[in-house]
Amino acid sequence: MGETTANNNRSIKMVRLLFGLTTMFFWASEYCHVPYFTPYLRTLSMAASLMGYLVGCYGFTQLIVRIPLGIFADRSGKYKLLVTSGCFFTTVSSLLLFITTNIPLMFFARILAGVAASHWVAFTVMFTGYYKPEESGKAIATINGFNNTGKLLAFFLGMAAATLVDYRMPLLMSVLTGFVAVVLSLFIKEGQTRRREPVSIPELLKVFKDKTVLVPALFAVIMQMLGQGTAFSFTSDVARSIGANAIEIGVASCLFTGSQIATAVFLSGSFAQRQKSHHMIAVGFVLFVCYCLTIGLTGSMWLIYPAQIIGGIGNAILTSVLMSSSIRYIKPEKKSTAMGFYQAIYGIGMTAGPVIMGYFVEYSGYTGGFGIFAAFAAIAAVLAFVFIPRIQPKEA
Repeated sequence: MGETTANNNRSIKMVRLLFGLTTMFFWASEYCHVPYFTPYLRTLSMAASLMGYLVGCYGFTQLIVRIPLGIFADRSGKYKLLVTSGCFFTTVSSLLLFITTNIPLMFFARILAGVAASHWVAFTVMFTGYYKPEESGKAIATINGFNNTGKLLAFFLGMAAATLVDYRMPLLMSVLTGFVAVVLSLFIKEGQTRRREPVSIPELLKVFKDKTVLVPALFAVIMQMLGQGTAFSFTSDVARSIGANAIEIGVASCLFTGSQIATAVFLSGSFAQRQKSHHMIAVGFVLFVCYCLTIGLTGSMWLIYPAQIIGGIGNAILTSVLMSSSIRYIKPEKKSTAMGFYQAIYGIGMTAGPVIMGYFVEYSGYTGGFGIFAAFAAIAAVLAFVFIPRIQPKEA
């Protein structure tokens, strides 16, 4: 009896590990080329405004696709199929970007990358099926760990490829890691995934009107605008413009992600849990003010490195606190609806950030662009003190 239990436990651990590796390579495929994408587009003599649109359509796609895809997943229960298709779409997206410089095809490839990222809901729901219901929190923390590990792997692989060859080569690494994810996904097993009740339009509208969800979602729009317009796009272009090589750009990206992971550990501790949410949110935005001003005014990688750490800490604080705030006062049976709405809404910021930054960089340079974003962050910090405390618990 004991031997059977031990074998079952080992089997479950292997299933979770295989799924975790699939997740890791999926996100590696999405991110291998991210630090080098805008520098690569510069080698194609692309205008900053067009670069902004190309980067931003990734978020716009998620804004459109995420909720319908979640409804389809809930209705069909075909989570494994969706996991595989997500891995497939990120691979095809990277392959198209690698083989073509045709602008319409590049936009199509970026749309596919957004579609792939929208499959994340299927990953999270399926993985929780490998755990008991009361262990769902542990399951989410574990799969997010694989997510972040995949991003770190991506930055190391991308850095090696860009250093050894050129800024285009990280796209090939995205193709290869995506292919690995597709192959691994074919061997994952269905867990005890519970088919969820599909979200209805009236439920979505009710969530939309709930200020306990809407207010954090609007702040998340600003957060995503700041992150996608800087750290995940034009910060690398700033580094390139001051003469940074591929290794230096890669190190800067790793510092941002590494500080996010370290901060996530801190945020799970008792000290962070005791802090008021509007204080934490304000601190996160203030850190982004410091980040944007440093990046926009610097002429040295030795200032960009610590700025990346500051930005990563700010991003991690805002991501964690705003996400938890969006579902804090929502009944358990409606938390998935609230989270889906929250994630769809912040797609606005993912789209707008690179587009707005692209225009400011083109017409007023990096100092003007990053200076405007610092102003956005400062305004958001003040607004957090005004609006977040007004969120009161209520029946949802």
